[in-house]
Amino acid sequence: MIMNYVFPAIVEYNALSGRYIVIFPDLPDLICQGETPEDAFHQAELSLEIYLYRMEKDKKQVPEASDPANWQKREDAVVIVLEADMLEVRRALDKKSVSKCIMIPKWLKDLGEENGVDFVRILKEGLMDELGIPD
Repeated sequence: MIMNYVFPAIVEYNALSGRYIVIFPDLPDLICQGETPEDAFHQAELSLEIYLYRMEKDKKQVPEASDPANWQKREDAVVIVLEADMLEVRRALDKKSVSKCIMIPKWLKDLGEENGVDFVRILKEGLMDELGIPD
C-alpha cells in the first residue's frame, strides 16, 4: 500500500468565472477551483487526497505522475506539485473499528484478563509498530 503520492497540476486563472482552476493532466477526471491561488492550492490538495482514496477503495490503478515539462499549457499557467499523505487520509476517513478474530492460548488470555490487559490496545500498538506507523 502506497503511503504518499506526488502529482503535479496546472493552475490557470479563468477570467470568465474570476476563479483559479486546477487540472491534473494525469488524473483527467479531477478538476477543482478556488477564489485565490492559495484557495485553489488548498482545494486541489484536498481533492487529490479524496480522489486517490476513492481510487484505492475502488481498487483502481493509480497512474504514474508524468513530467510536466511535456504538458501543453497556457502561457500564464503555473505548475504546482502536490503530495497526498495517504496514511493521514486513511486515518481521517477510515475511523470505524473492525473486528479481528485472533487465536491465543487460553492460559495467556486468562493471565491477561487477570492483570487487566487491554488486548485491543496492545494489538493496535503492535501492528502500528510492526508496520512502522507513528502514533
